[in-house]
Amino acid sequence: MSRTLPIILLAALLGAEALAQAPASPDGRATVKTSAARSTAIRQEQADYAASFVSQTVPSSITFMTPTPVSVTMKNTGTATWFKAEVDVFLATQEPQDNYFWCIQENRYGGRSGNRVLLPNDVAPNEEVTFNFVVKPLSCFFHAASPFRFRMLSATHGTFGEETPDPMVTLTTAAEFVSQQVLATMDAGASVSVSVTFKNTTSVTWTSADGYNLVSAGPSGNTTWGISAVELPAPVAPGESVTFSFSVTAPTTLGTYNFQWQMNVQSSGPFGQISPATAVQVVVAGPPNFEGLWWNAPAGSEAGWGINFAHQADTIFASWFTYDLTGKGMWLTMTAPKTQANTNTYSGLLIKSTGPSFDAVPFNTLQVAGTSVGSGTLTFTDTNNGTFAYTVNGVSQTKTITRQVFGPLPTCRFGALADLRLATNYQDLWWNPSESGWGINLTHQGSRIFASWFTYDHDHTPMWLVATMLTTAPATYVGTLYRTTGPAFNAVPFNPASVVGTTVGTATLTFADGATAAFSYTVNGISQTKAITRQVFAPPGTACQ
Repeated sequence: MSRTLPIILLAALLGAEALAQAPASPDGRATVKTSAARSTAIRQEQADYAASFVSQTVPSSITFMTPTPVSVTMKNTGTATWFKAEVDVFLATQEPQDNYFWCIQENRYGGRSGNRVLLPNDVAPNEEVTFNFVVKPLSCFFHAASPFRFRMLSATHGTFGEETPDPMVTLTTAAEFVSQQVLATMDAGASVSVSVTFKNTTSVTWTSADGYNLVSAGPSGNTTWGISAVELPAPVAPGESVTFSFSVTAPTTLGTYNFQWQMNVQSSGPFGQISPATAVQVVVAGPPNFEGLWWNAPAGSEAGWGINFAHQADTIFASWFTYDLTGKGMWLTMTAPKTQANTNTYSGLLIKSTGPSFDAVPFNTLQVAGTSVGSGTLTFTDTNNGTFAYTVNGVSQTKTITRQVFGPLPTCRFGALADLRLATNYQDLWWNPSESGWGINLTHQGSRIFASWFTYDHDHTPMWLVATMLTTAPATYVGTLYRTTGPAFNAVPFNPASVVGTTVGTATLTFADGATAAFSYTVNGISQTKAITRQVFAPPGTACQ
């Protein structure tokens, strides 16, 4: 029920109270004394306030949660003038009176709006008045279904006059908002990947040929985010959802901006629900973040090895996937703090680990042992290029490295999200905190995740497996696991043609949220499932989008 007690109900309660307080007759029945003067006053009051319906302009269908302009015209058939300044006479919703189903917009009186339309001007007897207003069905707190019917209301004297006829408006959804992913904080001028999902609740298929697309909410051609329209990626049948994944460019002027989108058809304009107005704070560009998968430059020149960076605050945790002197897969890790302020150089010790095999139950962390085999230094010239200098068992080399790109590159920022459960890009280093000693790097670009899993073979020596994983259902990614052999870490030149990959099983990632997932795999006929979460070593961690 509305928090405003309807006038009719209030009158009924007051009538009951008056009856209860009236003196009782000798036979026990209550009596109410009504004087001739009181009857005259009531008749005069009814003559003073009267109204008749004239016309109304209402669409045959209105999309719920969507602002829609309407109008109702009434005539003052009483003897009293309706004065705007007195804020006493309104057009009020009916059935029930003062309901909030249609959620009238921007007609605030007292503490709220939603159920009444303010008088636009003074209305003398025999004059007409047109109420032009906007409804947004089901967007207020009171949602009981009500017809589109109105009646005049005096705050002093109650409802009066004719009720408007029911135009039999059909409520539709047309385009139902499903989800939206965007960073809460962006660097000024940065290019950031985002996504918006809508469901087709019409009876027709959306196609690009028919002019369906996604548009930025607000004035036509709004380019706040560097793009005003996004092409439909594929036909969308009734009942199906479509996800628009695209890149936006943050404004160069610092401030807070709304990120909001709506479905559109070129022949008639925007329709359906509008995505929530998500506030995005555009700030001065922070320190560069190098999180992600890197390999030798130029790209592809030494395909077969790579190095992952989990970059949080001023520390990079690197996991390097390469090969030992026999060609067997070998991984080394390095915790590399920034060497000094205002530089993009990070250094640390390279550690080779041994531990329980990938299928050990339980996984005993006491059996994990790490040995220093050298050191490494990362020096970045920009956010996408750098060098990796290392010494391993007395052998020193330097590799020129660049990001490995297989889809839209996300933008990563330390501290972009206080709660990583809200993240929708899963790029990061993941682990099982109760099984310290192994982990899995997820590089998430577009609809693909490249997973690099560092674990141990049955002889407890390092083993790494990789998988290119595609989404098969919401928050679910599936791929084939490969184990590779190749040229040793110190091979000059490194011949990518010598890299051999062998299928060893499959893997599935199922995300409960942005920080929690299940990692299910089958390797050489052995199937297991591990609970994994992001490894955060510098709270609140890094989020990519």
